[in-house]
Parts: sequence; C-alpha cells; structure tokens
Amino acid sequence: MDVESHVRAHLSSVADPDDDPATHADEVRVRRADDGDGLLLTGELDAKADAPYLRADFTPEADVAANPLTVESIEVSS
Repeated sequence: MDVESHVRAHLSSVADPDDDPATHADEVRVRRADDGDGLLLTGELDAKADAPYLRADFTPEADVAANPLTVESIEVSS
C-alpha cells in the first residue's frame, strides 16, 4: 500500500462506525508538499470521528464491560 492510500484508508476508517477503510476514502483530500527535506503528505476529511474509541464519551472500562472477551482464559496448571 502506498502512502497516499494509507492516509486515505486511515482517515476513512476513523470516520466510519465499522472502521471500514474504503467507505470515505474517495472523500479524503490529500495534499503533497516538498519542503526540500522530503515529501509531506497530509489528508483531510470533513467528517466527525465515528470510531467508538475516539468519541468524547468513550471509557475503556465501559467498553470492556459492554464487550467482554469471548476467548476463554488460559489456565496454567502447576
């Protein structure tokens, strides 16, 4: 994946409730700038973050309580 595709996918996934990297990818505006020291690539998407972990009301404790692990714990016998 090239850098521009990565930027588009990242911003798209942040704005999508299912973290889908393709949903908003076409809406991301990408700018390139060469400052002499290298290439700077920035992306912008006019959308609110919809990933649960980026919302203002997100708390890890509430998320864990609402989404308990479905993997059984590993018991170590001595």
